Amino acid sequence: MRNLGIAVTFAVLLVIGYVTALEWDAVVTTDSGILFFDKNWTQISSGGHQFHHISAFAYDEVKRKLYFSDLKDPSFRIFSLDTKPEEEYHKVAKLLPKSDQTGYITGLAFDHLERKLYWTEKGTHSVYSVEVDKLGAPANATDGLINLVAQVEENHDLAALTIDECRRHLYWTNSYLQTSSIVRAAMNGTVLDDHKEDVYEPRGISVDHYNNRIYWVEKKYGRAFTVESANLEVQDRQTFLRGEDKIPTHVSPNSQYLYWIDQEDGEVHETMKSDSKVTRVVYKGSRPSALIIRSGLLVEYQKNNPSCKAVVSEIIDNVRKESSEVKDVAQAVTSKPEMITCLNKGILNHNTNSCICLPEYQGTFCEIPICNNFCVHGECVVGADSRPMCKCHAEFEGERCDRNICDGYCLNNGRCALSATGQRSCTCSKNFSGARCETAICTSDYCYNGECFVENEVPECKCNVGYRGDRCEEYTCNNYCLHDGTCILNNDTMLVECRCGSEYTGKRCEIPKRFCSLDNGNPEMQQYCEGVAIAKNLVEPQVTYCKNSFNRTVVYVSLAFTASLVTLVTILCTVRRMYERNRPRITKRFKVTNNTQMTSRPATQCEITIENCCNMNVCETPCFDTKILQKSATKAEDKQFLLDDIESIAGSYRKLPSCVAEKN
Repeated sequence: MRNLGIAVTFAVLLVIGYVTALEWDAVVTTDSGILFFDKNWTQISSGGHQFHHISAFAYDEVKRKLYFSDLKDPSFRIFSLDTKPEEEYHKVAKLLPKSDQTGYITGLAFDHLERKLYWTEKGTHSVYSVEVDKLGAPANATDGLINLVAQVEENHDLAALTIDECRRHLYWTNSYLQTSSIVRAAMNGTVLDDHKEDVYEPRGISVDHYNNRIYWVEKKYGRAFTVESANLEVQDRQTFLRGEDKIPTHVSPNSQYLYWIDQEDGEVHETMKSDSKVTRVVYKGSRPSALIIRSGLLVEYQKNNPSCKAVVSEIIDNVRKESSEVKDVAQAVTSKPEMITCLNKGILNHNTNSCICLPEYQGTFCEIPICNNFCVHGECVVGADSRPMCKCHAEFEGERCDRNICDGYCLNNGRCALSATGQRSCTCSKNFSGARCETAICTSDYCYNGECFVENEVPECKCNVGYRGDRCEEYTCNNYCLHDGTCILNNDTMLVECRCGSEYTGKRCEIPKRFCSLDNGNPEMQQYCEGVAIAKNLVEPQVTYCKNSFNRTVVYVSLAFTASLVTLVTILCTVRRMYERNRPRITKRFKVTNNTQMTSRPATQCEITIENCCNMNVCETPCFDTKILQKSATKAEDKQFLLDDIESIAGSYRKLPSCVAEKN
């Protein structure tokens, strides 16, 4: 009984170990070792804690081994970590010793078809490869196993490496500042494309088999960084993500997300490929350097990808052949558990004692159809990523066709219906409208002082007592009673009544009482005129109409004509004055001395300039053209008469500055 309990315990531990080996979804290398995470990014295990400077790593799906390089180990450079369930979970093996070919490894990639490990070596500016199945012997037996694939110029810094196993191409990044580039090469190292345009210090690079593109990260000048993408021919380049204050080093995609490492803050970011604005931090801790996302693996998730189907089939065939050759030997080894049986044409992987299932099956023994009960209302198909997908019926939607397309579509108790083309439409209840019955016909503020109701899909208002109007916006007594009548509400009938003044009557005080003396037979007027005492007879108001005393049109025309005529005359006079020649300015000079004795005043010598203003328009001195001067015949008499004339007009010459100065 005790032995049975021990056996059961051992079996449980074995199953737990097997599950643990399979359940990780992401692996991150850090300065404190290798960390394993589940699909929710919860750490479930760790290993390789003795390695503190892991520079690159790759994963072998067939043998479930991690290959990595540590730059601080004094003797070896490439190691493997075994994740097979029947072995120790974190067993580490030394593969390649330190040498010129392995001194400074910056990138690792594994090719499942040829089972070769490729790496970039920064010191020798070269790309090397080795067949991993031949490693594990003593160190001196590794001579001749390493092959030189490609060698670049010395002004190239090889930063990262990846493989497109489906199309058989190598990609590496050159992070040297002056010659930065993205290189695509054949598996033998022949360079096919060398993309240099707008490339600045590229680092980690990875192939996205889901979208047939490559992604790489760049540390831009200053604080900036970008995540770039291009097609597999390194064309159609696009900037996927742009930011600052990050140091990106590695990138890895799956079907929906792109994961990239920031060494500045020690973070792993998850960014949606369809919308780069949707991003979150899934890990923050010890300095990460590289990562592997399980859903991006080749054999497990690309079996149904048309571009990878042929390569994956060949890889599985190689596993089948190898398994058949060693099956008998494996069963003969008593220290190992019995080989399992794979169902539904699954292939036994003897390296891990596990099954490689066809795309349509899953489970430990390939016993579960991948589409089993997956689609609730639809047809299940296997997608390119070997995951189930649903083609839903017209009435249903969702990842598993589990949601009716009309569920929650029509609001406010509206009824949903599908057309022949699958379009949804809503029949709304009485009080709502809109494509999804989202709009209330009667809003809370439609009727200001009343209750709203719907009549023929149109809002109507039932007003409270004392209010009126289409939206009950007006107080009933506002401007209701005319001619200074007083408006009141009847407490019994709750109707509006008017208390009119002494001269008016009627429902709204609109009828003058003097009109009641007229017997016009109007019953509406008579009901208000009953009992009204008429103090005065009706007097018809006299209206006098005045005739126009003048014709305003004639007056306006006359004024306009007069104003136009005056304006025209003014313009003509102004123009004539502008073009009229000015008369010449004529002056005469006379010199008066003491010897002349022409006046009775003391003789002083001065010079007088007299203008002849009689023939000029404007002059500064008076005109001296007197009748006496006009009769003068000689020049001497002319001068004498001129001086006398000066004396007769109050001696204007005395005011001349020159004469006054000499006189003093």
